[in-house]
Amino acid sequence: MPYCQLTISAPHPQNPRYPTALVTIGDHIRKRRLDLGLFQSQAAAQTGVDEASVWNWEKGGIKPELRYLPAIISFLGYNPLPEPDNLSARLVWARSSQGLRRVACARLLGVDPSTLARWETGVAKPSSRHLDTLRKLLKTDT
Repeated sequence: MPYCQLTISAPHPQNPRYPTALVTIGDHIRKRRLDLGLFQSQAAAQTGVDEASVWNWEKGGIKPELRYLPAIISFLGYNPLPEPDNLSARLVWARSSQGLRRVACARLLGVDPSTLARWETGVAKPSSRHLDTLRKLLKTDT
């Protein structure tokens, strides 16, 4: 009987922990981490948190604190927060994406935190002078 060399190949089975839908920020983090072949401790080091934080985010137990969002966005290579289409929600989205609390953002804008709160809730709209500042500071096309 002649000798025949046969090679059978098949794709590796997908990791059962791989998210099928990206619903939470933790899902985005887990997908990126598994795509890169990283352990949670390595993802934690890249985002400046401890391993328990990454574990909690991925489990959906807690949401990341605002201050960690810039590092998470950098780790992912994109912003996982859905981009809103109205001005007030877009202000919150842009501020949060940069890890800024309302008081710190208001200080950078040169306005009172209550003024920023009124803009973010839609109670008031920023003047054209403030819109220019918002565009620059928040890197958005408000």
